[in-house]
Amino acid sequence: MVAVRGLAPSLHSHFGFETAERRAGRYRSGYGWVPRRQSARPAKRMINALETIPGVESVGLSNWMPLGVGADDSHVFTDKTTDLRPGNAAADVELFKVSPEYFRAAGTALLVGRTFIWHDDKDAPRVAVINQEFARKIFGSVTSAMGGYYKVPDGTRIQVVAIAEDGKYESLTEDPQPALFLPILQWPASPTWLVVRSNRDPQQLGPAIKNTLRDLNARLPFSPLFWLD
Repeated sequence: MVAVRGLAPSLHSHFGFETAERRAGRYRSGYGWVPRRQSARPAKRMINALETIPGVESVGLSNWMPLGVGADDSHVFTDKTTDLRPGNAAADVELFKVSPEYFRAAGTALLVGRTFIWHDDKDAPRVAVINQEFARKIFGSVTSAMGGYYKVPDGTRIQVVAIAEDGKYESLTEDPQPALFLPILQWPASPTWLVVRSNRDPQQLGPAIKNTLRDLNARLPFSPLFWLD
């Protein structure tokens, strides 16, 4: 099933993502997610196909969307912490698992560092993009966070390769929240949202996406609910 969701066009504040010229759909099966032991090929094939649609500028995947359903979070620990019980966590952070090009598709600015690439997979060193609030809370500053390490509950050490702007994740009125972005090929997720950055009319874009996905996999369900404008 694909669920296309949206925000009211009257929202003009800065949320850490763009609320215009973007479309989002959630995929529960087919090409919308990558199993733990599978290569990046199906996801890349889907994204490459969607990028050929006239008017589409970029495409990304995420396990959930800001201000949407299915929010995920995680405890994180400083790199020096050895006792990884929840009570010793440095913070509880908003967690996104995303593909390369997600930041461009979502309109989330990277302030310093690099975006994810397709080689950030299960065989590569674990990396992350964090937001400014995460950097301040865990590392003390954005400057000290770049290239630094933190830990997740299973003890995995993850290196920070970029800092993203802060955003709104669960509520428009929330205080700044620490947020963490992980490569979806290192941390597979299902269901997954498809984020499409486009200047095309949604009434035309929806059928174009549907037809493109059906060409890839005729059994992939597609049920648009409403558009983000």
